[in-house]
Amino acid sequence: MGEVRRWLTSVEVDHTLRLEPVLRSVFFWLMTPEELAVHLEKEAAFYHQLAEKYRELAAAKDRGEYGDSPQTNSIRIAAEAGIRLHQALGDWATWAESHKPNEPEN
Repeated sequence: MGEVRRWLTSVEVDHTLRLEPVLRSVFFWLMTPEELAVHLEKEAAFYHQLAEKYRELAAAKDRGEYGDSPQTNSIRIAAEAGIRLHQALGDWATWAESHKPNEPEN
């Protein structure tokens, strides 16, 4: 536990974030409109489903199913991050469906 505390309090946070779905979006222009539509639909569904799983976990914690310890309260905080991150990625994929790179911007 001492090493984890040291890591939490003394080691600089590495904010590197590599999201392959976002990296791939740079090359969406190489996909046909049909391929892109299928891809984005799958991405949106994947992330929205994952956000829902985190919501279910959070709701169970909020109902008291995991108790009220510092550990489970921290897990609830992490679950909220999972909800928000995956919901945002799903929403981004849905948004991207109406902003295809091979179509003029409105």
